[in-house]
Amino acid sequence: MEEETAAFADLSDFEFFVAIHQNSWDKLRLPHKFGELLDGREPRELNLREAGGGRRQWDVEVVFDGEGHMYLGRGWDQFAREHDVQLGHFLVFSYDGDAVLTVKVFDGTMCRRHYKHDDDDDSSATPNSIDSGSKNSIYTGSKNSADSGINSRSSEEMDIDDAPTSQFTVMLRQCHLGARQKQYLNVPVEFQNAHEYHKRSGVVLRMRGKSWPVNLKRSLRAGGNPRMSLRYGWHQFCVDNRLDVGDTCFFRALRGGDADRGEDHVLKVEVRRRDGTFAD
Repeated sequence: MEEETAAFADLSDFEFFVAIHQNSWDKLRLPHKFGELLDGREPRELNLREAGGGRRQWDVEVVFDGEGHMYLGRGWDQFAREHDVQLGHFLVFSYDGDAVLTVKVFDGTMCRRHYKHDDDDDSSATPNSIDSGSKNSIYTGSKNSADSGINSRSSEEMDIDDAPTSQFTVMLRQCHLGARQKQYLNVPVEFQNAHEYHKRSGVVLRMRGKSWPVNLKRSLRAGGNPRMSLRYGWHQFCVDNRLDVGDTCFFRALRGGDADRGEDHVLKVEVRRRDGTFAD
């Protein structure tokens, strides 16, 4: 495996998304860009690891068809079965080094799945999961962060990457892009609670090296529970980045932002267009 592992030396920050929209149990096609970057140094196998799942890894065969498409083959079916991967699920892959792909599974509600593991032998994951986050939409795609900075893990990003409160995803609808004074984007309850949004008046959205201050508006949901929304300033962010219905925004909390000390809470934003390309 030494020679195969070396093939990934320059891909330590590579991340991509795959949607399960057809029968993908025997093999799973990976983004063409990922295969291209291997540049003739294709491995015979990879190790899959579920994010937050301990030391357990699944050895998975890598196969290429006659057209150069890259697939996860033998061994993928076992990982998919043990994690109850189904149609409509979304998988987020990141390369961690030593030919290991870490996988996060999002189900049909667009919430991250967190699995229960056997603490004694750390060898299995039950298909029962706890869905966390909000019912927002996630889409699929691939992007090399070494080229663009998208999906790169900067030193100021939170250390709780596996926690459901570190990030959330929204597929934009008309309500997010309506008349200027009516545009809003609701923040998931778990996320706003974890970052004490009840103490804040605004956040800062950061994308492509630029920043946009956005006010938070507090309202009441059914049952009297509070809801925080991105309001004033959100319109300008949408205009400046040419956002449209069907685009998907990935929000990620950055380190810092102590509410008690009046520090800004900064959210790193990545946008995938509805045509599959990333905003640059």
